[in-house]
Amino acid sequence: MKGATGLDLNLLLLLEALLAEGSVSGAARRLGISQPAASKALARLRRHFGDALFVRTPRGMRPTDRVIQLEAELKRVLADVRRLVEEAPVFDPSTAQGIVRLAMSDIAEFALLPGLIERLHHLAPQVDLRARPLDKTRAYAALDSGELDALVGVFPDLPKRFSRMVLWQERFVCLVRSGHPWLAQGATLAGYLSYPHILVTLKDDAEGAVDRALAALGLTRRVAATAGHFLSVPPILTHSDCVATVGSRFAQVLAEPMGCRICEPPLTVAGWTEQLVWGQGADRPPLQRWVRKQIAAAARSIGQAE
Repeated sequence: MKGATGLDLNLLLLLEALLAEGSVSGAARRLGISQPAASKALARLRRHFGDALFVRTPRGMRPTDRVIQLEAELKRVLADVRRLVEEAPVFDPSTAQGIVRLAMSDIAEFALLPGLIERLHHLAPQVDLRARPLDKTRAYAALDSGELDALVGVFPDLPKRFSRMVLWQERFVCLVRSGHPWLAQGATLAGYLSYPHILVTLKDDAEGAVDRALAALGLTRRVAATAGHFLSVPPILTHSDCVATVGSRFAQVLAEPMGCRICEPPLTVAGWTEQLVWGQGADRPPLQRWVRKQIAAAARSIGQAE
């Protein structure tokens, strides 16, 4: 490891050992290296500082004035380095305190938060969670600044400065009100295209994965309305003949209580991957690393319950 001046910081350990032992052979034994290696390292130190550093005397090697001037600063620097690299204390979630801030899509929040909060409540009762809607226009900047600790959502073009973890795979299903005439017609593709559709999107457009799949077949659908949140979809469906193509986990939980029915899409629509994303600085605090593990565990329970 080299410092800003190009000096191998390991050489400072030799300088410390020479001060303590008063001889090259003693310093070599102290560091567990050969005497020739220690002699070569001392020569490098002398070239770097432009000073003899140690002078042979009948009583051993005497430090020069330059080394005496450096001694206090040397001890301080090595103490800081050792403190920096020493083993971190064991993280105890039961006594940990802090706030973890996440941004996520509402469908991720719907699927993930119940299990995650349950785990935090039992394992880390003094750790608080702050979840807020995912705004992709500024999410990366919020990670960079430390305003957010992590993101949960879909990130196909993630900048290289961030890390990611796959949480779960999601697939599309169709959701309609019970008694919808499309069901009586056999839920065909022709019927699917003949009814108005609801699209959940955070963008100012009316195109989603279904529209891209239809375009590949030379087909289109009518998106009669867009919504910014998945939770608004079931009430809309129960009061209309609209069709919604949504994530399976969301549909499975709300279909029956909201008077809706689930069926398979009449065409192949690629699903998506929910991901956990965090910045480089989030690798340092042990609380954030631990919470990421709990998020992964909560996501695994989602997959097992499907």
